[in-house]
Amino acid sequence: MANINFVQKSNLFSYTGTRCLRNEYYHNDCRICIDLCPKGAFHIVRNKLTLFENECVGCAGCIGSCPTEALEIESFDPNGFAASYQHRGEQTVSCKISTPCLGVFDSEHYIVMALRGETNVQCDLSHCSTCTLNEDGKLGDSIRRKIENANGFLETIAQEKRIEVIDIKEEQSDRRALFRKGIEKIKDTVADSSEAHEAMTRAHHKLPDMKMPLKRILLKNSLKEVVGNMETTEFEGVSPLFFNKQIDFTACTNCGDCTQFCPTDALFPTSDKQGIYFSQGKCIGCGICEDICKPNAISKKEGFDLVSVAFDRAKELVHYELVMCHECRTPYPYKGGDPICDRCINFVTNHADMFTLARDL
Repeated sequence: MANINFVQKSNLFSYTGTRCLRNEYYHNDCRICIDLCPKGAFHIVRNKLTLFENECVGCAGCIGSCPTEALEIESFDPNGFAASYQHRGEQTVSCKISTPCLGVFDSEHYIVMALRGETNVQCDLSHCSTCTLNEDGKLGDSIRRKIENANGFLETIAQEKRIEVIDIKEEQSDRRALFRKGIEKIKDTVADSSEAHEAMTRAHHKLPDMKMPLKRILLKNSLKEVVGNMETTEFEGVSPLFFNKQIDFTACTNCGDCTQFCPTDALFPTSDKQGIYFSQGKCIGCGICEDICKPNAISKKEGFDLVSVAFDRAKELVHYELVMCHECRTPYPYKGGDPICDRCINFVTNHADMFTLARDL
């Protein structure tokens, strides 16, 4: 096994440990790929995700589910496929025609295809029930859940196009002919466009300080094309795609841990370091900020605004005035009352008996 901090490869499949949430934050318990992998090729070693190369078959079923795009397959790029979908002659998305397992796509990819395409996106899932990769049904359920989330989002924002599911099985003879045709198309796709698609994703990952998954950037760019024609851009309720945060002013200590550990810089400090901004379009819902916040000042909030999402508009969640503590003479975020920091108040409350004189006993 290779060093878990670098790229691990199994044939055409690769896992980049430096983009994995479990490596970003020790206490993160993301295990999506572990639960989806039909061959059990992913394992936790010293709390780090590790690929056992000899167990991986390179099926690509886990790739679309990774929130940070730490998983890739060299022969196919879902971002490149989604970005060029409207220009493709074959509009049906099928593992027997033009793609590997449809688990290679995430909800963002399906939405991008729907927003950019001329007609509804058709996903062929007729082979899932007999696929050896889907014996326990996990991969098939995951694919359908992503499509449902994509359709739910498109319905919420009042877009007409949808992702349709094809469940009707072809006759045996037709399936064989379709399989042969699919092999030829996949070879042509890899030869003609895979190199360009790979260059697109790899170039994105090589950009300095580029922490945003490319699939999220593609989605935001697609939303920019339609948001101007929408009657409303603010929506209530919980979204499986876009997440919102709030910070309790009285509980927050402005320690900066949440901004330091946010993997996509969705939370970042103000220029004077006395406040915290939040960009909804950059948040991937990993929950690291909530887990790392010692006073539990950060929590989820319902609702999302497509304008803020599409154009990466940030809002200030909290801002403090720094004042000098009268006891320790250290600046601290002032919240009203006597200018004494929480550390000094806690010390006086819990350790005042240390300063009791012998004559007072």
